[in-house]
Amino acid sequence: MKFKREWLQYRWVGNALAICIGVVLFVVLEHLGGVFGWIGNVFRFITPVIVGLAIAYVIDPLARLFEHHLFGRLKSWQLRRMLAVTLSLILILVLVVTLMVFLVPQLVDSISQFVNNLDEYTASLKKWIGGLAEKINFNPSKINDFLDNFSKNIVTWVGDNKEAILSKGLDFGSGLLTFVLGLILAIYFLFGKYFLIAGGKRFLRASMGGAKYKGSMRFFSRCNSIMTRYVAFDVLDGIIIGVVNGIFMAIMGMPYIVLISVVVGVTNLAPTFGPLVGAVIGAFILVLVNPLDALIFIIFTLLLQTVDGYILKPKLFGDSLGVSSVMILVFIILGGRMFGILGVIFSIPLAAIVDFTYEDYILPRMERKKGVKDGEAETPASESEKSMQQLKEREHERGERLEEWKENRKQEKEQEKQEKEAKKQEKEQEKQEKKQEKEQKKLSETEELRDGQK
Repeated sequence: MKFKREWLQYRWVGNALAICIGVVLFVVLEHLGGVFGWIGNVFRFITPVIVGLAIAYVIDPLARLFEHHLFGRLKSWQLRRMLAVTLSLILILVLVVTLMVFLVPQLVDSISQFVNNLDEYTASLKKWIGGLAEKINFNPSKINDFLDNFSKNIVTWVGDNKEAILSKGLDFGSGLLTFVLGLILAIYFLFGKYFLIAGGKRFLRASMGGAKYKGSMRFFSRCNSIMTRYVAFDVLDGIIIGVVNGIFMAIMGMPYIVLISVVVGVTNLAPTFGPLVGAVIGAFILVLVNPLDALIFIIFTLLLQTVDGYILKPKLFGDSLGVSSVMILVFIILGGRMFGILGVIFSIPLAAIVDFTYEDYILPRMERKKGVKDGEAETPASESEKSMQQLKEREHERGERLEEWKENRKQEKEQEKQEKEAKKQEKEQEKQEKKQEKEQKKLSETEELRDGQK
């Protein structure tokens, strides 16, 4: 039995629907903890698939680069894709192994040296605080007691929280297993990318129709462009910041260069709060060795983050991800609360996607429903210069959208061409299979005739 729109004209139908919606909402709110628990369990089950899609999404730009430029002359698109994905995986594996060979031993040495010299560092820091206290007439007894018992407090804390540490270790093992499963799935996703895209497009085309399908394709293409650009340039920005930090520490003769530079580069991937965390960790390590080095490190980090925020990131990202700082802060908090560190890292592109969705899709539709013309000025005549500037900015944005649409259209044509080639090869394979079946049938018929003659 199908629901007919004409039924909504009857008041009792509307009342019945409102009552049903109210009952469902009451039940959901009454068992909100159970609902969130069920959502968490579902998310936990599909986490390897999500991780696999994320890994494939990060590796795919490199594979596309090899596919179109290095192996572009090959006729078979399947061979091009297979070679490009294989070379990308080998290159990333070599890079990871190289980093582990050269970086991990230095990190282990730095950490072990830091732990072994912890008592010496606390003694030197205590001596420095005592000299400073004599100059400013300050009693450092509480600070000295804290430093004297610093190592003992760490050992006591570890002993008191053994179960929590063990639980975190098990969680780390479970997370590592999830990552391995996601990596295996990512390899399959990379090899079967065009078949997955073709299936998704076919489903959208069948469920939406012509105009809505084209609009959704433009939307997903723009989302993909924002995410790809952000991931690539965010990783590049983190590498640049880590290398510059290491060069400065080497010039100044500071200790633990590799350890602190890696921490600074990795934490720089997370927006807003990431650089602050890296600066605090680096300063904490340095203050135990030489407080003056910690002060110089903090000053340099503030200068480096200023240059990164106002010069480097605008050059890398352009102004295409321009989102208000309030929206970014809201998405960082929500993303961190819901999805942890990954939610923090991807908060900026998600905010950009929500922003352009509201500006380009939701707001124009609301204006059309209310009869408001696109670009209708609300400023008085005395502010004509301001309105002209707004119109110029809007024309510039439309020009950028047109260029982006042309680029997306070009990519869609390439994907359609690859899909046609895939369908063509599938048809040829089906023809060959049918031909083989006919030949086998003929052979079986000739054998039956021979047997009958005998």
